[in-house]
Amino acid sequence: MSTAAEKLPPSLNRYPWGALLSALLAVVVWGGSFAVTRVTVQEIPPFTLAFLRFALAALVLWPLARRHRRAVIAAEDRRALFLLGFVGVTLYFSFENFGLKYTTATHGALIVATIPLTTEAVKAFLHRRRPRPLVLAGLLIALVGVILLIGPREGEATLLGDLLMLVAVTTWVWYTFLADRLVKRYPNLLLTFRIMTVGALTLLPGALLEALLFPLPRPSLAAWGGVLFLGMICSALAYHLWNRAIPALGVAVTNNLLYGIPLVGVITGVVSLGETLTTNIFIGGALIIGGVLLACREQTNEQNKRDSGSK
Repeated sequence: MSTAAEKLPPSLNRYPWGALLSALLAVVVWGGSFAVTRVTVQEIPPFTLAFLRFALAALVLWPLARRHRRAVIAAEDRRALFLLGFVGVTLYFSFENFGLKYTTATHGALIVATIPLTTEAVKAFLHRRRPRPLVLAGLLIALVGVILLIGPREGEATLLGDLLMLVAVTTWVWYTFLADRLVKRYPNLLLTFRIMTVGALTLLPGALLEALLFPLPRPSLAAWGGVLFLGMICSALAYHLWNRAIPALGVAVTNNLLYGIPLVGVITGVVSLGETLTTNIFIGGALIIGGVLLACREQTNEQNKRDSGSK
């Protein structure tokens, strides 16, 4: 999401392919983050890694967020802001980091791909309405894919790791509902900076506890490179590129590009980490992505009908 105040530089307005390239680069970075986290969390404990990641990201975004320094978070919204940081950063990335410590990047990327469908299922439950037939079909297809994925144990993936990734999915769905009101009231960049700052601060106790219980060995240069990638590139730069691209491409186009994240996650897991693309992963992954695409296409058609009817 973005705001009117965050205008594209002239170069991107003049060349739409520049915005497309920015969005694609963000997708590649986010897809590759599963493999990077999988490697880095083997050397740097999960809470500590998450703290370093978001402390660094907040530091990088701080100069950009200062452009909105006149925007003040209302007193009645501060509790909600704290919850956003705690749920969307502390809880989500703690579960994701612990999950990727015990499962593969491939499994992690495919399980996280179910977030849109899980969100739709929770929304239907809360509003006490039955999903449309194609949405329901997509939910069931993706569910079968998840069951296949976390069923028989193959390779380095463990049931514990997969279940932790599923918990991460539920926390992100919770975050989505919490964020719905605030994202409409404040500049996106400022809100993200504040959320990351809250997340870093609430991750600090866990990082300190890890330091006391599990003294940190000297991480390798590769591990520190992973921290820099996750903080500066994945959480700061990619976010900035993404929000720069939205005004030029539109929300629909950019959201469709997000479906490339699990594909990139699987490719990087197989190519860079040597993870095995088993039959269960192949079929389960295809069902998950197919189910998500089916349901989201139906939702897009519904939205287009509503938009055309309101004109």
